[in-house]
Amino acid sequence: MGAGTGERMDSDIPKQFIEIDSLPIIIHTYNQLKSIKNLDIIIVLPEKNYSKWKGYITKFIEERTILVKGGRTRNMSVRNGINSIKSDKGHVGIHDGVRPFFTKILIEKLFTEAEKKGNAIPFTNSINSLRKVDKDTNESISVDRSSFVHIQTPQVFRTKEIINILDEIDDINYSDEASLIEMGGIKVNLVLGEEQNIKITTKGDLNFFKKN
Repeated sequence: MGAGTGERMDSDIPKQFIEIDSLPIIIHTYNQLKSIKNLDIIIVLPEKNYSKWKGYITKFIEERTILVKGGRTRNMSVRNGINSIKSDKGHVGIHDGVRPFFTKILIEKLFTEAEKKGNAIPFTNSINSLRKVDKDTNESISVDRSSFVHIQTPQVFRTKEIINILDEIDDINYSDEASLIEMGGIKVNLVLGEEQNIKITTKGDLNFFKKN
């Protein structure tokens, strides 16, 4: 996925196109994925200025990589990407274009787990104390952090299942595809992810490129 606008980055361009070492962030992500055998890559680009971003990104990618125009919402962008898949066989991974620090080991583990259990959703444990805040009163209470995890991408699903679920819903607002399949009555299979697999969200996150 690379169709986001990245408002929290406070940038003149979508954050996935910010260049680090002469490469846009989304291409750092792409190059990691490209090294994995038997993996076809689809990049969903912003609906706004699609032709511009398509022309820009073409010089960085292989000819067989599929480029797709995104939509107004995440739901629509994911749907457009999924609709470009020619077969409903096998599995599909849906990944944030601004998560470039995953390893090949994680990707292979997720697809292996999805083949066994239908889907694979990476997570990390919370290392910080957590408190639940009441939005009305602004009061807070301590909660057990062991009961909560942080969800990452790529999230891997049976292609046929995610296609069927997307066909059954309209423009429902959901936070990620794991939430979507859960709405469809499918059990979510959590798999331990990687701490370094962060999502670039703010300017401060760009410092992670210096550490990797």
